[in-house]
Amino acid sequence: MSDPCELERRYRRLLACFPSAFRREHEEEMLVVLLACARDGLRRPGVADTVDLLWRALRLRVAPVTRRSVPTVFWGARLMLLTGCLELAALMVVVVTKGTVDAAVLRHVPGTGARAVALVQSQVEAVEIGAPIAAAAWLALAWANDRGHRWGRFGAVALLTLTAVSLLAGLSRHGGSYAVADVIVGAVLCTTALVASALIISIDSNKHYDQRRHNGQRRSALTDQTAALIRQAEPYNASWN
Repeated sequence: MSDPCELERRYRRLLACFPSAFRREHEEEMLVVLLACARDGLRRPGVADTVDLLWRALRLRVAPVTRRSVPTVFWGARLMLLTGCLELAALMVVVVTKGTVDAAVLRHVPGTGARAVALVQSQVEAVEIGAPIAAAAWLALAWANDRGHRWGRFGAVALLTLTAVSLLAGLSRHGGSYAVADVIVGAVLCTTALVASALIISIDSNKHYDQRRHNGQRRSALTDQTAALIRQAEPYNASWN
């Protein structure tokens, strides 16, 4: 027989990763199902169950909750999520095309040899470090703006500025001549970030952020977010049954 007390404690630790509003509504139901499905002798959740629960908790915590009644924020936050994904795509392109870029640099800048290749390598290393950080920052800003944190708007503009400066710096080094794929991905990324930031800072978005200034409106917004979390979780709840 499994140890229900020990197994329950471990499952509760995993369920603690879910948003509090979701736990109040569904924790006990999920716990009953998890314990009922546990095989005999099980003392801790299996790897598959652990990964599944953590993934669902992450989905619920980062899932956008802004209603379509504020379309500028609704689409701005989603474009920020896309920008984060494009940062990782840009990283992949830079790594994959490094050899081609090295050869192109030697053709366009003859006589420099190892010095030119070393310069390209330093730029690739900068992207390898900066792209994951930028991707995480865009995801965090998408979450912040979606939930009405005003600092998210300033953060989006600041990160857009850094992205644009990085692209212009690449172009100033004649990147368009020997790293065409990198420049194209960078331009798409910068354009997406520009549109997302423009939507977020638009006048139509003000009401979304002003809600947090008033207690009554904030309670209403939190209620809407809780309801959205529950709706997001409905497909998951069905899979437990």
